[in-house]
Amino acid sequence: MRGGETYFSDKIHIVQDVAFATEGYTGIAEDFLLLLEQEIARKKGFDTLYEAKTVAEDVITELGQRYSRRLGDNTIGLIMAGLENIKKGQAKMYYVHSEGYGEVIRFRCSGSGGRYAHTLAKFLQDEAKTAEENARRMAFVVHWISEDVTADVGGKPHVATLLSDKPGFNWLSEDEIYKQGEAAKNCKNNLWPCFNNNQGS
Repeated sequence: MRGGETYFSDKIHIVQDVAFATEGYTGIAEDFLLLLEQEIARKKGFDTLYEAKTVAEDVITELGQRYSRRLGDNTIGLIMAGLENIKKGQAKMYYVHSEGYGEVIRFRCSGSGGRYAHTLAKFLQDEAKTAEENARRMAFVVHWISEDVTADVGGKPHVATLLSDKPGFNWLSEDEIYKQGEAAKNCKNNLWPCFNNNQGS
């Protein structure tokens, strides 16, 4: 949100092979990225994902304290992901709470649309499937929530996968993102027949 109106902005940023996805007001998310880059420059980078997490925790703590009195609690949150040793190791994901505490997570729907997305995403996410298949399903979920369910979520989804010991994020193609958007739109228009197994009216 910016200026009382919805303003869509990219909130996923790759910094030194670590993805930082912020939740909260767009302006605070921009502040986070600026302060993060300053802190990384001061520390001359980081060698592990854990070090990156501690830097992010400090920045989130500072922003949370600065804005909590003005905007209330939970003004900003952060999902971050990367390889344990940046270029190698297990892929891990953390959620950093607005109080500045980070914890390992396996699954989280975040931001203003998170509460709407959670049930659907939890139902569709399947660890037995490939990372790419789950990425397609999450693109579907974001499209499902987008605009029709909550006006605070919109724009084109950005979805990526990261595999252990394989540095670099693999972004879902624009064609696949579009395909999942069309699938979500078609499902919305056919909810009742779908729920009733096309029987009766």
